[in-house]
Amino acid sequence: MMTMSAAAPQLLDGNDSDSDDSDIAFAYMDFGGVDFGDDDEEAMGESKCSNPDVPTKQDVAAANAAANAPAVVERVANLDVNASESDATNNASHDLPTASSTQNNLGSQADNSSLDSFTVVPDPNLVPCKSDELLLEIEKERLLPHPLSGKQKPVDVAFGDEYSELSHVKSLYNLLENGQYADILRSQTALDLFGTEIDGSGELSMVEQIKSKLLAYFTTMASSESAIVKCQEMELIGIASLNLFLQLNYCGPSMDRGIKPEEREVIAHPLDGINPHGMFESLAKKENEKPQNTLIPSLPLTASTPIPEEDESAPKEGDSSEPSNQATGTVIVPLKETNTTNFFHNAVLSELAVDGEWPFQVCAAPYFLLLARSILSTLAEPTSPFRCWSSAKPTGTNGSSGASMFAAGASHLSSTSHWSARAIVAHRRLISTRRDDDDGEACPTLWNEAERTFSRCINHFCENVNAFNDSERNAFVASAIMLEWGLAQHHFRKSGRGKASFNKALEFSKLQVEVTGAEGVRTKYQTKMTAQYLVRAKPNVAVVDDNDADAKNKAHIEKQMIKHDDVSDDALLLEKIRFENADDNVHHNLSIHDQSILLALCLDVKNDNPMDGLTGTQMFAYLARVLNQHDDWMVYATGLLERAWLECERTHGRERAILQIQALADQHSNRLTLTQSTFKSVEEDSAPAQDRLRHLHGIVYPPRWDMLRDLAERYAKLGIVTSAAELFEEIELWDDVVECYRIAGKSNKAEEVVRARLAENETPRMYAALGDITGEPKYFERSLELSHGKYYDSHVALGKYYFDKGDMKTALKYFLDGLEIKPLLPAVWFRVGTISMQLREWDTALKAFTEVVQQEPTEGDAWANVAAIHIHRRNPAEAYPALLESLKQNRNNWRVWHSKLYTCIDLKKYDEAIQACHELINLKARRNESEGVEPLEEKCVRAIVGGTVRKYQEARKAKDAIGIDSMKRTLIRVRALLDKIESSTKIEPWFYEISAHFNDELGWEEECYNDLMKEYRTLNSSSGWEEDSIKVGKMVNLMRDISKHHKKTGTKESLTKAKLLLNGVVKKVRSAYNYTEPSKEAEELDTLLLEVNELL
Repeated sequence: MMTMSAAAPQLLDGNDSDSDDSDIAFAYMDFGGVDFGDDDEEAMGESKCSNPDVPTKQDVAAANAAANAPAVVERVANLDVNASESDATNNASHDLPTASSTQNNLGSQADNSSLDSFTVVPDPNLVPCKSDELLLEIEKERLLPHPLSGKQKPVDVAFGDEYSELSHVKSLYNLLENGQYADILRSQTALDLFGTEIDGSGELSMVEQIKSKLLAYFTTMASSESAIVKCQEMELIGIASLNLFLQLNYCGPSMDRGIKPEEREVIAHPLDGINPHGMFESLAKKENEKPQNTLIPSLPLTASTPIPEEDESAPKEGDSSEPSNQATGTVIVPLKETNTTNFFHNAVLSELAVDGEWPFQVCAAPYFLLLARSILSTLAEPTSPFRCWSSAKPTGTNGSSGASMFAAGASHLSSTSHWSARAIVAHRRLISTRRDDDDGEACPTLWNEAERTFSRCINHFCENVNAFNDSERNAFVASAIMLEWGLAQHHFRKSGRGKASFNKALEFSKLQVEVTGAEGVRTKYQTKMTAQYLVRAKPNVAVVDDNDADAKNKAHIEKQMIKHDDVSDDALLLEKIRFENADDNVHHNLSIHDQSILLALCLDVKNDNPMDGLTGTQMFAYLARVLNQHDDWMVYATGLLERAWLECERTHGRERAILQIQALADQHSNRLTLTQSTFKSVEEDSAPAQDRLRHLHGIVYPPRWDMLRDLAERYAKLGIVTSAAELFEEIELWDDVVECYRIAGKSNKAEEVVRARLAENETPRMYAALGDITGEPKYFERSLELSHGKYYDSHVALGKYYFDKGDMKTALKYFLDGLEIKPLLPAVWFRVGTISMQLREWDTALKAFTEVVQQEPTEGDAWANVAAIHIHRRNPAEAYPALLESLKQNRNNWRVWHSKLYTCIDLKKYDEAIQACHELINLKARRNESEGVEPLEEKCVRAIVGGTVRKYQEARKAKDAIGIDSMKRTLIRVRALLDKIESSTKIEPWFYEISAHFNDELGWEEECYNDLMKEYRTLNSSSGWEEDSIKVGKMVNLMRDISKHHKKTGTKESLTKAKLLLNGVVKKVRSAYNYTEPSKEAEELDTLLLEVNELL
């Protein structure tokens, strides 16, 4: 929550007022300096850079742009500048993207007119020859989803021997289907494409260089006969690059080698020559501009560094810390591949940064994803301009001499949009948004591209029933694409999370699913049957029984499961629920795609319901049905992982669940681990890369860093904080590392760890973490250097640092720099607004708070500050609606009510001004004195009374019946307000003066006289009033009004009362001037007394 802290605006007398003495004109606010208060210096001293999101008391000062500013807000809640915020509004439905919705979304990122100016028209003269037709048929058969995926006829049979010119493409297909992705990237075509650098490449981004290489290669080598062949070669290279990235980061096996004791040779890195290719050789060899020891001292060699045999620091055989690995002097590849410099790794990540969001730092070989995205997006949209995701703006054109032929060749390919969509989803999953704070608005640039790409796939394969000659294939591809589209919505965290798409995929597959209940038992010793969830699933087409080879493969897949009996000899739980009805224990065989749909439906249950026991039980039923079969390595692994996550919440299953997650994490590596303890389990019992990747896009299997993060979080919950810290350290989640070591009582360990990692490998995130720990701004500045100014966290952290130091101008600069990278941070915009108000930069302040209310319409304090700025600019008409929006969100903020009171008076909205007065009286009655709710001021009450009376008289003069009726109701409200003020607050003489004036104007003489007498008694009871010239003047005016009333009455009794009152007042006034000349007030009183005596 935020609370208002600025004083209410003051109403000053204005010479241009057309009101009488009982009215005032609204005077605009004068924003003066900011009072930081007595505690601000201490607060500044205590503030640290460890969390740039949490404000200090200086936020109060920055919000109080001036002492008299209305409704300027103090931010007291935590500001999460790392949250994943967004400037894109969710579409009404994300389940079925349309061309129109995609175009509208695209318009927010780039001017459509600029897109038109880059349009390339495909060459209409390109007609596929027979070899091209064969190649296109093979592409549809092998690169699009297929019900017999992995079991089709061999590539050599598909190609035949008729077309020798396709031999190179055939070899690429063979390599692709055998999982030899690195060899594809080392092929002659890949070397021809990316083997040499571009002249003048320093002015181009890496994406632009790759796309320029594609067109340059096509222009120089392709002819009308080879256009389709060359485009498909590019496509296969893009797919291989994407698969290699997914292999290294998701499913494994990794590219490191499990070293046997007899192997002692030093091997080359498995990615040398392709991570990166020769075109980026100079960039790959480039080191960081600053020496690594400038900020961080160098440390000894690490496990990933080759160790010479004579090095005495090398671990000896028998050493507990991976002796067989280091003793052999062989490179062991960690989570992040190490054959490139830190500079190159960071340069690639900066290219993959999207909308201010930085990719996960420890990903392995992100160059392959960059290469895949560049190739596949160019092939999928050959007529679109070059586009860098970090800026989302067109940066060049495809309009070279061969662009039309390239576009024509690419347009004949069927699978490029599908593979490009897969690469987009992989790109989104690489972005390291905070899971709890991701509201679906992060990365709008990628989301727009995903919608546009999936829209083409859906239009071509889901709405076109004749995409294939085989109706079964049509339905299968449509179902697979809808499933992947639903999972894309899940990963982008869009509304519905893909629910409608999952149901559409189910409809295309014609899979029959029934969720029901049946009697059964869960434990070994349970005798009484109880109701259990049961999922029945029946495929549309019966799945053929397995042959011996399939049975052997399934046996290897099933070995992934950690059984209860493997963990404990006295385990209580059964591996499967045993149902009373024997038929419920038998299940139909499902295809792997059908199993993936069941996993998606299980995911939908999780997305749609709170994570309680009932939701977990329903998910268990889906997972049990999937785990009844073990046909695919990754589908089975996903079922095991989902089940392990659920079992972690159960007492009897927690131990097995943690071990299961550890086993699934270990199977990514080729090293020997606790759960992978023999070379046989690594080499023979493990699935190859192509088998693991075959169905990866239809399931939600986490990347390795997410799995390690999840495992670390579960270790931390169990109190195993040191092991959790080591896992967090491996994936560079430094906030969690620090917290775990703090809990473990090792507070200094966190800084040591960060410095050690920086000495080995400099990354923006680690320097930012060190800055958080130490509070030194130089580390944030170094982080910005490494990220080429794109790591927005460091911009915000530096802004917070200089804000705490009181350097507001520098702080504002850094905040604005960060917002330029990631504009969807309402908390940072709010802080920019408060600083700008203090610096009296009103345009910037208004823009900042406008951004806040656009991104967070319920942020009442920002609305209040928008109103304050308009008031300062003498624009109450603009301030009024902002005040209304602020009060919608928080009606208990008395400062906003004050601002509304003054604004309504100036706009002559007296009914709403009366309402504001009532609210202020009620708030003052409910609050403590320390909260400082100010009482109603004389000038406000005088303005309301004078204004309503004047409007009533104007209506009577104009003989406006409707206006008279309306003003009568308003006058009744004024009378009620005056009565409430009298009964609830300490009354000053001015109140009775205003009340008497109100009654006199309405002709209520009796009430007027009573108010005058109350004013007399209140003023007369004030000690020493006769010595105060102002009070004496008020008393003279009061006696004049009272005498006037008595004279009008004319009775002797009334005149006698007037005489007595005047005698008393005259005596007191004369006593104050015993030895001086009588004042004008005393002489006027004598005159009034003489007039009364004459009437007597």
